[in-house]
Amino acid sequence: MSVLLDTHVFVWWTVDSPLLSTTHRALLKKSSEPVFVSAVSGWEIAIKVKLGKWPSAAPLLPDIDALVMRSGLQPLYLTLAQAERAGTLDLIHRDPFDRMLAAQAIDLDVPLATVDRDIARLGCKVV
Repeated sequence: MSVLLDTHVFVWWTVDSPLLSTTHRALLKKSSEPVFVSAVSGWEIAIKVKLGKWPSAAPLLPDIDALVMRSGLQPLYLTLAQAERAGTLDLIHRDPFDRMLAAQAIDLDVPLATVDRDIARLGCKVV
């Protein structure tokens, strides 16, 4: 099953964090389908590192694109249609990064691997 990773899930997988759930770890280990990492995650990590909100993610920068490729993951770039969809989703969830990821998951018809249960309220499938 293809899946889109929420930013936290991507970071936890990359650094082999114990915070990664056993469900997500098993899904990522056995997936024979593309596992996507959105450009939105690169944006979120860079912003939060710059603001000092996520210093532990700093080692993933500056070449996150190469890191994604080395990890065997598939980069996913944002389209204008996905950006528009994110802007038109109900304001149930106000985090712009999560709204973009949800819009991409809806557009691709793939679940979003996340620990944030509120994201499902935006209309995307979650794992």
